[in-house]
Amino acid sequence: MAGWNDHPIYKRAASFAQVSQKEIDRVSRELLPKAARVARHIPFAEDATAAYFAAIDPDVPATSRAMMWGPLLYFVLPIDAVPDIIVGAGFVDDAALVALMLKVVSSAIKPLHRNKAREALGLPARPIRA
Repeated sequence: MAGWNDHPIYKRAASFAQVSQKEIDRVSRELLPKAARVARHIPFAEDATAAYFAAIDPDVPATSRAMMWGPLLYFVLPIDAVPDIIVGAGFVDDAALVALMLKVVSSAIKPLHRNKAREALGLPARPIRA
């Protein structure tokens, strides 16, 4: 290998950073139904949904929005490193990517986005503090 950027793991991770409009449309179509379906079983469904609402908010900086699409796409893809149908472990890889994304862009996800997520998942809204 010529360098670290030739490593297969790097290439796979970089491919998620280059999400196409087709993939964004897929996330927009599939994320809310999937998150609502699994929200009772996985603790990060609300966070992923809030990130989605931040990713479509034009007031959120473009760099933050761009960093959200890859992990959201990975969450909706039916085939990934650990298939989601494996009980107990199926969402571990999804959770790791969402957690990493949240660590990087958490300041861009506002209470408004979190309340939209809670509403979409059928959860009561939390009061927004000034």
